[in-house]
Amino acid sequence: MRAQVGDRLVIESQRADAHRRTGVVTGIRGSGGEPPYQVHWLDAGQGHDALVYPGPDAHIEHPPGADAGTSTEGAQMHTTKRWNVDVLISEENEGEAARTWAEVGMVADDGTALRGHGMARKHPMDMDVPEIGEELAVSRALSDLSRQLRQVAAEDINDNTGTPWRPT
Repeated sequence: MRAQVGDRLVIESQRADAHRRTGVVTGIRGSGGEPPYQVHWLDAGQGHDALVYPGPDAHIEHPPGADAGTSTEGAQMHTTKRWNVDVLISEENEGEAARTWAEVGMVADDGTALRGHGMARKHPMDMDVPEIGEELAVSRALSDLSRQLRQVAAEDINDNTGTPWRPT
C-alpha cells in the first residue's frame, strides 16, 4: 500500500453494525509512500488526527485528477459503478396501534437481485409520528439487505479463492 499526502485512507468495517472509517492522509512516516500514515479522520464525531498502521481491511483512494504518473505502482485505473436501492414502505393502522413495513431491493450489474425486509410497530401509547416507524422499518430492511450482500460476498470469496470466509 502506497499513499500520497491528500489521499484518502478508507478502513472497511468487518461488522454489519459498524461503519467504514475515512480519513485524509496528512503525513507519511514510511519510505516511498508506505505506512505508517498521519491521518485526519473525517468520520462524524471523530475529527481528530492519528498515526495509522493500516490493516488488510484498508485501502487508499486517490483524489480525482491525481497524477497517476507519480505513483510507484504504475498507471492506475478508476472504475465507478452505481447500484440503486429501491425502497417500498407500507403502513397498517389498527386503532391506536400501527405497523410499518419496508422492503428494499437492489439488482447488481451481474443480475444479482436481493431484497431486504424490515418492520416497526407503534405501541398504542406512543405518539403518532409515522416518520419514526418508517425510519426504523427502512433501517431494518437495509440491515437485512446488508447481511444478504455480505453473504453473497462470502460465497464469492470462497468460490474464487477456495478459502471460506464468514461475514461477522
